[in-house]
Amino acid sequence: MKTVRVFKLVLILIFSLSLTYSQEISFKGFGAAGYRFYDRDILNQYNQEAYYEGKFQADIKVNKDIEAQLDFRGNSSDNEVTLREFSVKFEYIDRLKFKFGNLKKPFGLDQTENREDLAYIERSMATNRLEDIGYGGRALSFMAYYKYSKKNPDYPYSYYMSVFRNNSMQTGLAGRFAYHVNDWAYGVNYLLIHSSNKKTMLGNGIGLDVSYEDDNQFANLEATFAKDVEESAIRSWNGEEVSINAFGIKSAYGIKFDTGKDIIKKIEPFILVSLFLPELDESGNQKIQTLLGANFYFHKKVRLRVNADLRLTKNQYVDEYTTKESRGVIEVQVRF
Repeated sequence: MKTVRVFKLVLILIFSLSLTYSQEISFKGFGAAGYRFYDRDILNQYNQEAYYEGKFQADIKVNKDIEAQLDFRGNSSDNEVTLREFSVKFEYIDRLKFKFGNLKKPFGLDQTENREDLAYIERSMATNRLEDIGYGGRALSFMAYYKYSKKNPDYPYSYYMSVFRNNSMQTGLAGRFAYHVNDWAYGVNYLLIHSSNKKTMLGNGIGLDVSYEDDNQFANLEATFAKDVEESAIRSWNGEEVSINAFGIKSAYGIKFDTGKDIIKKIEPFILVSLFLPELDESGNQKIQTLLGANFYFHKKVRLRVNADLRLTKNQYVDEYTTKESRGVIEVQVRF
């Protein structure tokens, strides 16, 4: 309840400022509500979940060169509102911007896009698993970057270079470079982790991707190879001098077409497949995802989302795959 009261005070402050400086503060975000159906043991966890969540972001323009951002998130899982991001952006040089704050590590296609803007409701399983071992997520960071815009085709590059440190005693740097040709983009990603939690360890991750996007369709393919620093350290503490390396790959394709109707104006069916190998030297340990879905647009910012997400998991100790944690999701989302 204390968190909610603080959030209310912050909102009152932001709205008061926006009334005084109406052209200096802009807002965006989303709200969503839906239902998830899981394949899991009902004796241990619910196999159904009603949920709602939201994002409220305020972009505060200090002057023509400096802008700050506050990003609040809330969901029904814990009934709390949290400050997800504070950052400040500096734009003194053409094609070079600077940002400082609690930022996403720029590692991979999914990580450089807001989740609410993706066609699928959740980021791919491979992306989430890589984030779990440090190759993604947020950390206190200083970033230099430039994002390509079709309005400036004479400079067909995007780049992100970030130095970060978080509370798990991890320090590192992350970088992404992409070359754009019309609707195509070709990217390379790199992330270095230095972990000093009980034992100093170094980890590297590298990824390659290619993507296509126009007004009516998108396609992408992304592959990542990375060292699992924490698992390697655990094995080292147990006397095993091994390096645990993970591999993830994902691909997605979707197409959007007009219905010519007044209510559901567009439909966007898509497919996503991903594979995650948590330990490359152990071939029997793998996770496979096949996701079929569709978005039904009532408006370009209002859509009904349906995802059928089959997840197959096995390890070296069993011969058969399990479908545990597979899920079906239906959601209504409004962006603003």
